[in-house]
Amino acid sequence: MSPWLLALLVVVDGTLCGFRAAAGRNPRLFLRSYYLASLGRGAGRSLVVLAVFAGAALLVWEFSPEGFDALLLAADAMVQVYGVYAVVTLSALGLYVIGHFDLGVLATVLVLGPFTLARPFVIIAGAAWAAGSAPHPLSVALCVMSAVVMVSFERLLDVGAPPWRGVLPES
Repeated sequence: MSPWLLALLVVVDGTLCGFRAAAGRNPRLFLRSYYLASLGRGAGRSLVVLAVFAGAALLVWEFSPEGFDALLLAADAMVQVYGVYAVVTLSALGLYVIGHFDLGVLATVLVLGPFTLARPFVIIAGAAWAAGSAPHPLSVALCVMSAVVMVSFERLLDVGAPPWRGVLPES
């Protein structure tokens, strides 16, 4: 169950990274389609990341059964750390659904702003917790690689995109 929950967390995080990578970079007034496209780009690229790591996990399963068991233990540990972070973040985003301006501001100031700054540290802490929970060399290597990719995910979304992407009409 933990690998599926971890995959869901990766897609949600990637989708939100897509939004954060695009926020404040387009001077147009009507930005709905721009933000929807950036959410889709973040989700799509997170699915690519998932495919790469799932392929690595399948290789570990094929060639090292004890390494795969360690990966499952590492996934359990990652879900423990990242799940708490995700619940708090998604709860704050839920305040926007309520639609009251003051609740949206409160969520931004108390949760979303500080949690965005804490995200790299939470990712590193989760990977370290997972590596310590399953000290097999393959699981440690995949934990470190996943932390590096997810910490730099927003920057990876910017690769090949001009700073004012989306300003010019599509031809």
